This record gives sequence, structure tokens and C-alpha cells, in this order.
Amino acid sequence: MEPEVPLGRVTLEDVRGAVEQLGGDPSRTNAAKVREVLGRGGYTTIQKHLEALRVEQAAPEAEEGPETAPEAPKELVQRIWAAAWAEAARRQGKALTEALQKVFKLEERLGVALDDLEGLAEDLDRLEEERQAMVGERAALTAMVEQLRTLLPPAALG
Repeated sequence: MEPEVPLGRVTLEDVRGAVEQLGGDPSRTNAAKVREVLGRGGYTTIQKHLEALRVEQAAPEAEEGPETAPEAPKELVQRIWAAAWAEAARRQGKALTEALQKVFKLEERLGVALDDLEGLAEDLDRLEEERQAMVGERAALTAMVEQLRTLLPPAALG
């Protein structure tokens, strides 16, 4: 009785197992030899898996490094801190200068507005004085008209 050959597509693991049986080096075998071991599969699929195994084999293994990064050199940290501090001071100084310039401009505008208000208040006072004078003049004119009516004969008034 012949050994059972699994059915279905040939997988990378199938090819990996066949390569192990052929010595373990995918670059020292070919698709025909692997197919002979597997007893199934297309040459294109087997070749694709062989290429993947060759790439895996050629890739250098990553070396394991320390689990944590080493402590940063104090001199380097101090330089970075000094540069960051200087930049923050520069930005703060610039913002303060801009704010003071805005305050100065607002103070100028406030001074102009206060001068305008003072001028308007003076105009209002003068107009009130003129109104009071006109009220007095009107009262005097009304009194004169009444006096003139008494001096004129009734027929002249009409």
C-alpha cells in the first residue's frame, strides 16, 4: 500500500518540510526535487515557496539589543534643555513685546477718545447755555408782544 498523499494546495510549510527532508537548504534544491518529495503540486507554486524560503534564509537575523535604552548623556540633555529654554524665553519676550505694543496703541486710542468726549461735553454745555439764553429771549419777546397789544387799539389787531 502506498503512503497517503495530502490533497489541496501546496503551502509554504509543505515546501519547508520537503526542503528539510532534502537537507534543509532551499538554495541547494529545486522545484522538481521538492515535488518529488511532496508527490503533488505545481512547479510554479513550489518555486514561489522556494524563493520565499531563500529570502528568509538570506535575511540577517535581528540582533537582540538591550530591553531599555541607555540613560541619555547628561551633557546632551543639558544642551537640549538650554536650547529649549532659550527658545521659550525668545518666544515669551516676543509675545510680551507684541502685547505691550498693543497696550500702547490702545492707550493712544483711549486718549483720543477721551479728548473727543471732552470736546463733545464742552459742546453740550455751550448748547445748553445757548438754549437757556434763547428761552430767556423768548420770554422777553413774549412780554414785549403782550405790551404792544395793550398799546394798540383793538381794531388794529384785527
